[in-house]
Amino acid sequence: MRMREKNHTPGGFTLVEAMVTVAVVAILAAVAVPGLRGFITRSGMNGVRDDFAITLQRARLDAINRNTCVTVCQLAENSQDTCETQANLGQWHRGWLVYANDACASPTATPVSAGSLISVRQPGNPRFQLTDNATAPDAGLTFNARGLLRAGGNTTFNVVDADDPQGNPFGREIRVSFQGRVSVQPITARTAADDATSVAGARP
Repeated sequence: MRMREKNHTPGGFTLVEAMVTVAVVAILAAVAVPGLRGFITRSGMNGVRDDFAITLQRARLDAINRNTCVTVCQLAENSQDTCETQANLGQWHRGWLVYANDACASPTATPVSAGSLISVRQPGNPRFQLTDNATAPDAGLTFNARGLLRAGGNTTFNVVDADDPQGNPFGREIRVSFQGRVSVQPITARTAADDATSVAGARP
């Protein structure tokens, strides 16, 4: 009986196939990388925005539910329980804390007691900055038992991208009204640039 010869087909890629594959990968990377960068930027800025806006809303509800004042203050550097009262005020991306403030007093450099401490937010990515629009920022925001902002008037904060001083389209303004209500809206490129410049070189 005659044996059939096995078909020996060479394996692997040819040079042309490899070049085509590399070209396709390069094209996909060129298309995907800008989109990925935008996604990372948007996610980072939205994270800071949402964290702070939700913190303010919860602090207001806590003040009403506890029937006392609740304060949100900027976290002192290298701290877990102390408000910042001197340096770097207005740079909320350095972290913040929330605590029950029965005396409704202004934040001090004294550590908050464990029984009064509600939550702590440690510093995040220093690229995504949360800044106070005030010329002389307060050490914190205090809501009274009725949910009203004790400082009065409107307080505004900007979420900006320090790596895009010309104004990132994902920049947002967070506004707290006298009634304690929190609103979020886009900010202009000029405002974003001004805020990013004001905190340049001040990363933690």
